[in-house]
Order: sequence, then structure tokens, then C-alpha cells
Amino acid sequence: MYTKKTVIYAKVESPAGTDAAPTAGSDAIMAFNVSLDVKPDMKERYAGNDTRSAYASIRGKTVVEVKFDVELRGSGTAGTAPRWGALMKACDRLEAVSAGTNVIYTPALTTETCTIWVNIDGILQKVAGCAGDCEIDLISGEVPYLRFTMSGIYVLPTDSTIVVPTFDTTIPEIVKGTTTTFGAYAAIIEKINLKFGNKVVERTSMNEAEGVLAFMVGDRNPTGIMTCEAVLRAESNADFWSYFNSSTIKALSLVLGATAGNIVTITADSCVLFAPKYGDREGMRTMDIEFQMARGDGNDEMKIELT
Repeated sequence: MYTKKTVIYAKVESPAGTDAAPTAGSDAIMAFNVSLDVKPDMKERYAGNDTRSAYASIRGKTVVEVKFDVELRGSGTAGTAPRWGALMKACDRLEAVSAGTNVIYTPALTTETCTIWVNIDGILQKVAGCAGDCEIDLISGEVPYLRFTMSGIYVLPTDSTIVVPTFDTTIPEIVKGTTTTFGAYAAIIEKINLKFGNKVVERTSMNEAEGVLAFMVGDRNPTGIMTCEAVLRAESNADFWSYFNSSTIKALSLVLGATAGNIVTITADSCVLFAPKYGDREGMRTMDIEFQMARGDGNDEMKIELT
């Protein structure tokens, strides 16, 4: 068996916990660094007896955690959702599609789930009832990534030959030539990391085979961190210490790419700064600007727009 021969498929479910049967032709997602961890709740039995030996443990609820990275890129056609849209929905994001114009992801009012199938060189692990968390990793000169951590329900895996997957063919834009501002300041930025901050919880049910109906996002608190070159407080629009000290709200805006169908715009209009932290990069003083992406009117902490 070969590590590289690993394919992921994902499709939104209805109702939650019901396998949506994703296919290689419509639902395959190009994924990197895939890991799959089956997590059984083993019930230990240390009853008193005539020795110090334990009785055999019993398998209780069993769930699956799947982690993987997906390139942050559009579908190639403005107004057409990318394959990773199903994962966004399961990470508490509402998908709004305007045909021929854009696809927008914003925090959702209610949560959805998806089915993920992971085929590891002929061993197929089906994982229904998935919800998860995501972070966006943007490093200057590198490929931008969405890093997913998804949780779902365990079933016994089966042997199943990998069907040739059909992926989105768009080439991701390297993180360079962006238009990025924090407030009105265009810093010299090394990297930005944005975390959805989802709290993923079980919907336990004694009527289900594994004791769990599905997972859901119970709460969220998105945060971010921007690493940039340090500047004096007097630098125009760059007094991060003052913004922290007075809890001044600032907006983050980032535009990556210039080709229709593969332009990514990320905005967070109500960022509240934590205390800046000093760092070093090869003798150059840097600052880590950490912040919460707070609500404005609600369900608007961060927006991802594909055009």
C-alpha cells in the first residue's frame, strides 16, 4: 500500500448522520497531509476480584477524526462553488452562490453536516455526520491552504478499489502580489493565520449504532494572527499598541489573485487586538498582531468571497 494513494470525497448530508454517498466524479477533493484517527471510548472494567488483573475492556462510542489540507483556490468559474464548499458548510459556513458572479462564505445561522469518504489505497473509511473546524494559512511566497479538522461517526472500513477521482483543475495563486490591509495600514506581512474557532460537539443518541447521531458546531470564536515587520507607533495607521490599549475596532481585508474564477477576498470588519508580541526573523524585529474577529450585526465575523 502507498501513502500517496489516498483520496477524499465530501458531500453535504440531509438529514445529519445519513451517508450522502459522495462520488469520485462530483465530490473528490484534492487533499494533502491526510490523517485519519479512529477514537474509541474504551470502557475499562476494574472490578474487585481475587487478583489485580483487569477484565476485558468494552468498546463504547467510537468516532473518527480526519485532518487534511486543501489548497485555497476557486473553481475556475466565477459564481461556481469549489469542491471544498461541502467542507465549508460542515464548518459552520453559509454558502451563497450568485451564478456568474461570486460565491460567498459567511458564518451560518444553523449548522450542516457532510459525509467524508477516505480511501487509503483500497481501504475505504466512510465517515458520516461530519462537522469540523478550519484555519486559513497564508504565508508569503507559498501556496495558501485551508486546514481542516473534521469529526464524524465510525463504521467498519471495507476494501474498495480507488475510483479515478475528478478534481477541480484550477491552479492556486501563490501568496504574493496581494492587496492586504489591517485598518488603513498596508504592513510588510510575512504570514497571516485565520482560525474559525469552532467548538465541535457530539450529538449523542442511544438509538444510534455508535451512540452518536452526528457532530455539530456548538459555538465559535474566530481569531487571527498577522506576523509583520515591527514599526514605530508614530507610523501612520500602524499604532497597534494604541489599538490594543483602547480596544479600537479595525478591519482586515485581503485580496489574492486577479484571474476571474480564482480571486479570493477575505474580510473581517470587526477585529479586536490582543497585546502585540515581539519576535525576530534573522535579526529583523517583527510583531505578531493577534486579534479576535468579532461580530458586527451577527453571523458576519469573517467573509470569504470567490470571484
